[in-house]
Amino acid sequence: MISLVKASAPAKTILVGEHFVVAGCPAIAAAIDVRATVEAERLSASGIIEVDSRELGRQVFEAGKAASGPLYPVYVAASEVLKLAGCDIGLRLRVESGIPPSSGMGSSAAVAVATVTAVAALLGISLPPGEISRVAYAAETLVHGRPSGIDNTVSTYGGVIYYKRGEGFTKLKADLSPVRIILADSGIQRSTGELVSKVLALKARHASILDHVYEAAANLAEAAKVAIERGDYPTLGELMNINHGLLSAIGVSNAKLEELVYAARQAGALGAKITGAGGGGMVLALAWSEDAGKVAQALSRLSERVIVATISQEGARLEA
Repeated sequence: MISLVKASAPAKTILVGEHFVVAGCPAIAAAIDVRATVEAERLSASGIIEVDSRELGRQVFEAGKAASGPLYPVYVAASEVLKLAGCDIGLRLRVESGIPPSSGMGSSAAVAVATVTAVAALLGISLPPGEISRVAYAAETLVHGRPSGIDNTVSTYGGVIYYKRGEGFTKLKADLSPVRIILADSGIQRSTGELVSKVLALKARHASILDHVYEAAANLAEAAKVAIERGDYPTLGELMNINHGLLSAIGVSNAKLEELVYAARQAGALGAKITGAGGGGMVLALAWSEDAGKVAQALSRLSERVIVATISQEGARLEA
């Protein structure tokens, strides 16, 4: 009987399409090699799940008792796997994540996916990727209400994912080994829900104008899909720059984000833009691997947290 399992899952970043995806436009997201790790261990006491997080502290959950807190989604993910396996053993879960929380990089989804993968392996049950993603999504709804499903899908499958509401997800055939993703934190906290509502209200007030912006965003995502599949990264960079302009047009940029975006471009990035909800959080730059250091150095002068990453073709995986 296995007594301890460790699993991990990658962070995600949106290459093009954020905000516009809410109105049915396509979006493209990629897994990057910054990972969350969950270690699952059996406990002798049944019905008890202990969750220890280096970042968020420790909580103990008991089956049948009401609970909440920042680690509750981890408990839900583990509990769903226990239900699938038809058992009620106790668990100790240790969470370590290199993914900054509230950064738009899908930290909570990566933890949920890693939890499902680890607990399933501990119990000796084989869950296909689609089922891992589905169970993790159930935990994600506690964090984000009604998420698109992009985060848990990217963390489960890895690689580059094309998504359109109502049509589901497609994993793109792409070799992004020649390029790097550089992320820089603006240091500005923001609420994704508030920004989404703000953008939707602006669109409702100026529908005849912004309908054309949304149409452009949809066409841009389709062009980006083609560029990625062809390995045409200069074109992808140009499209990312245009996407940033569209995001600025709908009101989710600010002076700090613009400063970071233009610093990355001036340092040699192929493209740079807001990633995620905007208003703060991260900016994303795409650069040839040999130029990534220069771009990161330029961004480090303006940001306290800069991450240089490769695209992770591998999604959820067992570590031990």
